[in-house]
Amino acid sequence: MTDAPSAPARTARPALLLSGLAAVALGLAALVWPERSLLVIGVLFGVFLILTGALRLVTALRTPLPGVLRGFVAVLGALVLAAGVLTLVNPFDGLEVLAYVIGIAWIADGVAGLFGGMPDADLVPRGLAVASCAVSILGGIAILLLPGIAIAGFLLLGAILLLLSGVLLVLVWVLMRRRARA
Repeated sequence: MTDAPSAPARTARPALLLSGLAAVALGLAALVWPERSLLVIGVLFGVFLILTGALRLVTALRTPLPGVLRGFVAVLGALVLAAGVLTLVNPFDGLEVLAYVIGIAWIADGVAGLFGGMPDADLVPRGLAVASCAVSILGGIAILLLPGIAIAGFLLLGAILLLLSGVLLVLVWVLMRRRARA
């Protein structure tokens, strides 16, 4: 029996190396140019909020919920969607305002999920669904209380995780290459 790498493994090697190097580059960029990194984060989070708000609206329209609850989930979905649009319109000016928008949106999303706005909630354990909503609400509260620290923390943690991830991916690539040569 041979330990020769399969064709998919050989094909994945360059992508693995590129992914690792890209993660290292992005992590370093986030540390060196934090303002530009925050702009990108703001835009990506705005897109996330738009998608999440749209999901809540679709859930409100397509899930058999009681009338008042349906309206509540729809309104919260619309608020999350609007927060995403506001974030995209002006992602860099007033990062503290962005933090407040994010905090409020996370709270609204968690509340909407608790009150029936989670799609296919009957397919997952109730405790897991509630925990997911609670984390969203607690995260929103933490951001509202400490917006500057939240933004700096997001950036620093993200940069560190990107660097670690990238270094590990490059290490995996090196080990795969050594094993293929052996």
